[in-house]
Amino acid sequence: MPFKLRHLGYKQTIVVDEQNRTLEDIAQEPLPRALILAHQYADMMESGKFSTVLELAQYLKSDRSHVARTLSLVNLALDIITAVMTGKAPESVTLTKVLYGFPDNWQKQRKLLGIGG
Repeated sequence: MPFKLRHLGYKQTIVVDEQNRTLEDIAQEPLPRALILAHQYADMMESGKFSTVLELAQYLKSDRSHVARTLSLVNLALDIITAVMTGKAPESVTLTKVLYGFPDNWQKQRKLLGIGG
């Protein structure tokens, strides 16, 4: 992922797009934030700390179905995730659109979301 450094006094931030947005800026948007959470949840499940989505949801004090839908985001095609995280996904690609289901097949995902080939 191409980026540049922005120097703000003693602080440096990574700028990831032409609009001078930083990773922190992008991570505050709903879909990128959900993608980050999805990968954090997946790591928690894969670590063996939680054996079921219900256990994870209880730990997070969240609804099981919400945690399960969020976890499903790890199955998005890598180029779709990259497009979202770099701010290059079409505006039509929203959290609502992907949270309530998308095909398992990456080609079908791209076609549904209008990203790539």
